[in-house]
Amino acid sequence: MIKQSMVTPDKAHSPKRSNRSDMASSQLDLARAYVSAGVSVIPLKTDGTKAPALASWNEYRKRFAADDELRRWFRRPAGIGLVCGVQSNGLEVLDFDEDPVETMLEWAKILPEGLLDRLTIVATGGGGFHVPYRCESVTGNTKIAMAAEGGVLIESRGDGGYVVGVGSATGVHSSGKSYWQTAGEPLPSLPTVSADERKLMWMAAAELDERPDAADEFVRKRRAQLRPLTKPDSDTPWGAFDESADWREILEPAGWTTTNGKHWTRAGKTFGTSAVLGTANNGNEILTVFSTNAGELSVEGTGHRNWGKFAAYAALHHEGDRSAAAKAVLAMGFGRAAR
Repeated sequence: MIKQSMVTPDKAHSPKRSNRSDMASSQLDLARAYVSAGVSVIPLKTDGTKAPALASWNEYRKRFAADDELRRWFRRPAGIGLVCGVQSNGLEVLDFDEDPVETMLEWAKILPEGLLDRLTIVATGGGGFHVPYRCESVTGNTKIAMAAEGGVLIESRGDGGYVVGVGSATGVHSSGKSYWQTAGEPLPSLPTVSADERKLMWMAAAELDERPDAADEFVRKRRAQLRPLTKPDSDTPWGAFDESADWREILEPAGWTTTNGKHWTRAGKTFGTSAVLGTANNGNEILTVFSTNAGELSVEGTGHRNWGKFAAYAALHHEGDRSAAAKAVLAMGFGRAAR
């Protein structure tokens, strides 16, 4: 469980009250420690912009700085930029920016038990938080969760990005405040998460997106336009299945995932809404799919596609053979055999 002290900016910005790593005092030694730990570093300006103090830093996405470069860069106070991505052995960072304390606390509640305890948390100069980790699967910079007004709640820094590292000079951020580690093993040690754990972290972040859900809005507007459906005969296997089956038992074996039971992400995708559960006029749940890459349930062309439980089950698990699907659900106890 996350502790309030981990996400209290005042504590994070106070050396006396934060869990500072036992690192070498000089920035040169600290930069060397990062490189020794497999993290590519670059110098950052101390004018409040957080910008690289180099004409171009792209080459350090492909190689580590030599020691003579480190000595030249850190002869005087500077920011230590940590290059994310492949060169830094899969370094990726979740950046909590707007309304960071509440967002971090809500994100932590969604994470699986035990995962948070393994993560590193850094309080930033702007009052936000960084969660750095390593993973075999990383992507580019991505805005994961947005505020209703358009600000960024959570975004990632991955391949092609960098973050300000702990130990940077205070002038790097316009606030004049330092970056301090508040939780996790002392830096430059970094936790490694599996691809599945990373997926859960990203899905938890996406769950906090405050923008009106386009899929929800579409379903709401279209629901009244759905043609009236005849109440299915619950004595038939397909009718009983449509009424009583659980969507999780239909979709999860086919690789679909959800964090709330309503918004579903197709197989092969780590986050985002591929389909939404709604209610048809006959009272049965239907799955409205928006993805053109959802396998057997894909939309053809543009728009959407509605699926009942039995139709989706037949498509996903019996290659569309409804006769075979009917026999299977009958064997599960749904409906009665025809006489």
